[in-house]
Amino acid sequence: MLALVLTYHQVQPSFLDFLFPFGNQQYAQDFHFCGFKYEHRFSDVDKGLKIPELGWSGREFQFCYNLRSIEPSNGQPEWPWSIRQSALFHSFDVETGRTNWINLKGDQLLKKRVISATSSRGFSESSCFGTVDGAFASTFAIHMIMCEWSGENWRWYINFLEEALQATTRPTLSAMVDPFPSSLLEEEPSLLAQCANSNEEINLPSPMFRKPPAQAYHSKGRPTSTYQPLSDDGLTLQDLEYETLQRHATKSRQDFSFGDLQRIQFIQEKVNETQLILKLNVDVLVELRQHYHFICESDGWPRELSMKCKGDISRFEKRVIAVEKDLGMQRSRVETLLRLLADRMSLLYGILEYRNMEASKTLAKRANRNMEASKVLAGKAHESTRSMEAITREMHVIAQKTKQETVSMRVITLVTLFFLPGTFISTLMSTDIFKATNTGQFGNTVELGALRLYIAISLPLVVVTLLAWYGVYWWETRKEKVQMKNVAFEPHV
Repeated sequence: MLALVLTYHQVQPSFLDFLFPFGNQQYAQDFHFCGFKYEHRFSDVDKGLKIPELGWSGREFQFCYNLRSIEPSNGQPEWPWSIRQSALFHSFDVETGRTNWINLKGDQLLKKRVISATSSRGFSESSCFGTVDGAFASTFAIHMIMCEWSGENWRWYINFLEEALQATTRPTLSAMVDPFPSSLLEEEPSLLAQCANSNEEINLPSPMFRKPPAQAYHSKGRPTSTYQPLSDDGLTLQDLEYETLQRHATKSRQDFSFGDLQRIQFIQEKVNETQLILKLNVDVLVELRQHYHFICESDGWPRELSMKCKGDISRFEKRVIAVEKDLGMQRSRVETLLRLLADRMSLLYGILEYRNMEASKTLAKRANRNMEASKVLAGKAHESTRSMEAITREMHVIAQKTKQETVSMRVITLVTLFFLPGTFISTLMSTDIFKATNTGQFGNTVELGALRLYIAISLPLVVVTLLAWYGVYWWETRKEKVQMKNVAFEPHV
């Protein structure tokens, strides 16, 4: 349908260059393309189609251009402005006064303004279409709608850019650039230094309440345990030291970060875009204004038409120049804003660079102190290791003595168990249950049957007692071995 319309009205092909930037795009492509293109057909040599039924005499001029303006946007609360574009095609037949307009825009704003201008009774320039000179004069009103639209809202948009810049960079003018107070290194010694200066002994964690330390295995498969002093929360002293340093850094500095540089860079891109569009708009307006002088002086142009519309052309030129001056003033503001942006970005970058440098120095000093404290702690740990080695040797000697005493106790236990049944029977027979003769001697009065009875009772009791002791000993030994195996194969978490 669009191709049919463009073909029917014999639109110049260069108008497609202004058509292509339109459309739904995730990222703007060819958005900054801007220009002014024209074609003249006044002489008999380059005369166009002549169709009297359609009002075409073949002597005409046509041109197309595009402009951009800034408009409020409700779809972006954090950035409530959006740059919009509009393209315009215009042709005029110098003999019949036939006029064609094609306007491209993403909304109905310009359409409503054109309808309002052409339907107004008091607006004589846009209501006199009965004559060629009247139709020619009325074209200036449509062009002025485009020109004035291109100069709207730039003042308020630049105010918004200035406020966005000031909100981001104003605190840099009075910022405290020292991120770490000098008293921080003197008043609060590091945790490692506190441990190194302490006279208390290092208490090693109990293996029953601590998980085994992580082991690093070498290529030969031998584990090498690494030890770092732990706090109550399971963090190393180096971690606690770093967290303490970060807390002091956060308290002593203002909220400046690399994100501020990104924000300023974004604002700078918007300002550069604004500067480019203002320049392109001014260039198009200058070409549009000069184009009417050019066609009025061209060969084949009706001189009487120039004489009748001389005042309209002059008024149109003055109004366009007024828009150009306004855009030039806004462009000067943008250039000043760009210089301010560059200065503020340099200042913020310098603050961040200085803070990074000072932070590196502070961290280097703390690292040196921590290294010295680590050496002291290593010496204390070495002394503690030697003490533990001596204690281990003493415990080994005690274990050997305990083992010897255990063997002696087992011998005593066996002897006691061996004589216990006999002693028990002997004690039993010394009671009234077994009585001797009146002489009190057992020599000739002891009967063989009584002796056999004694032996028959004592020996089985001795055997039963020894078997019971061995059974209890074997059971306890086996139970201890099973527990040791379970502990050995239990995975370490």
